[in-house]
Amino acid sequence: SYLEDVTSRSYVFDLAGKLEHEVTLPGPGAVSGMGGRRDDPEVFYTFTSFNYPPTIFRYDVASGQSDVFRSVDISGFSSDAYEVKQVFATSSDGTRVPMFLTYKKGLTLNGANPTLMYGYGGFNITVTPAFSALRIALLEQGFVYASVNMRGGAEYGETWHEAGTKVKKQNVFDDFIAAAEWLIANKYTSPVKMGMTGGSNGGLLVGAVMNQRPELF
Repeated sequence: SYLEDVTSRSYVFDLAGKLEHEVTLPGPGAVSGMGGRRDDPEVFYTFTSFNYPPTIFRYDVASGQSDVFRSVDISGFSSDAYEVKQVFATSSDGTRVPMFLTYKKGLTLNGANPTLMYGYGGFNITVTPAFSALRIALLEQGFVYASVNMRGGAEYGETWHEAGTKVKKQNVFDDFIAAAEWLIANKYTSPVKMGMTGGSNGGLLVGAVMNQRPELF
């Protein structure tokens, strides 16, 4: 299993290292597990995403097929009603910054959608797609949820981490600002409709950004 642009990719290789095939996943998201004994005929893993509650899959080694083993029952919720999309903003120094957008299908790009941005950007932590029932309550009301993967995390390795630390911390704020500007320029929302949130290191982020660029939120 690998992380490619902040989403999980899982592949099967033979014992000589030759690629046999990629494991088909439900969409862009995060995988955990993928372990077992040498002679096990099956492997179990968990998949989750912004619109997909944590679900355990059974992967059959012989057939190469995955089937749902255990799922979470959320009354009235359908993952098919929501879209998860990854886009890339360009930061002030030209760095490509990934951002996940989650919203109800059929969204109109008129600049009037209420939008909540989230970011962390620090301590070598990767913010992968994850499900939250509380967030669904916002999405049901027409919100766009934007999760930004700034420098300072581990999304692209140690270089990415170091580029958002200490005297380079401003890069993290610039990355988040670039993501906000992208959302406005592409008509997802407008400053009067956009807010941001973050906890711990993300609290430092939103505190700095709201002081540096208050007109964006």
